[in-house]
Amino acid sequence: MSYSTKPIQLSVIEGLIPPIHQKSFYQFDNNSSPYIYDIAATSTHCFISDSNHQITSFEYKNSGFTFAGKLNYHTDTITKLKLHKNQFIISSSKDGRIALWDLRIPSRQPTNVFQAKNHEPLLSFDINNSDTILAAGTELIEDDAKILFWDLRKPSLVAAEFSESHNDDITQLQFHPTSDSHFISGSTDGLICSFELENFNEDDELVGVINSGSSINKAGYFGPSAEYIYCLTHIETFSLWGLSEFNLLCDIGDIRQDHCQGSFIQIDYAIDCQFDFSTNRLYLFAGSNLGNISILHVAINELQLCQTLNDGHSEIVRSIIWNPQTNTFLSGGEDSKLCMWRP
Repeated sequence: MSYSTKPIQLSVIEGLIPPIHQKSFYQFDNNSSPYIYDIAATSTHCFISDSNHQITSFEYKNSGFTFAGKLNYHTDTITKLKLHKNQFIISSSKDGRIALWDLRIPSRQPTNVFQAKNHEPLLSFDINNSDTILAAGTELIEDDAKILFWDLRKPSLVAAEFSESHNDDITQLQFHPTSDSHFISGSTDGLICSFELENFNEDDELVGVINSGSSINKAGYFGPSAEYIYCLTHIETFSLWGLSEFNLLCDIGDIRQDHCQGSFIQIDYAIDCQFDFSTNRLYLFAGSNLGNISILHVAINELQLCQTLNDGHSEIVRSIIWNPQTNTFLSGGEDSKLCMWRP
């Protein structure tokens, strides 16, 4: 196996996460065989989006998964699924709509729907901390890739749009966890843009730009005060940046691997990162084309392998989420399989 750039050297670290094993799984019907795209979860229920444009909910516990229902609304690919404040499930789609379900209301229909003005396909979204602004990123349509904003106090119309900051698909959008006005956007144009909203004036409110050099796959805040940004690209490079000066802190480079301290380990792609606030540690989840999942601790200028989760999936893993309090992992992928992993 060879790569265009020399892969980094992985080290092994033990004890950060207790040994994790597959406890149960749910296999979707072979007749439909949907890819699992995204997973969102409370402590008792999980929701998955799939390639059939559906959202399926399950109750989960030690004994396994119990089917709890389907949310059928979207007519095209669901591009992002998010749990918000343990009360709402929100989804965006290439059908140009964002749907919000209130989990406190026993209804299969969305509580609110937000529509892009010109039905632009929506690839990313987020809601600010005070639940006053919803922002979403679009695909590139002709010459425009837009960030659309809804005022959630008057949600019927798009309140504003930014169209100058990116010139390609906007794949990532995230509000700062403690600021109502600060957010970042990432695009396949290679840029991560940082904004400070006041009056929805794009020229004045773009406060910083990170040029990653390659198409943005995943980007997000991390750190005790969310003072840093991680960046994963579509060519599987990984870098860390400072938020205040938008300076490069660490360029890990190509994460793909076929060895670790003399032992074979296959890493073909990144899945995403997650920050554990209880220990102030950042973790990277990566996968192999055979379905194995590697849990990597992000240390200074290196990645440390905590554990590889084997024999759960047989194809590419699209999503994994972790509850650090219970050390429960949920994963889903192109093998139409939802897995639960625990100590």
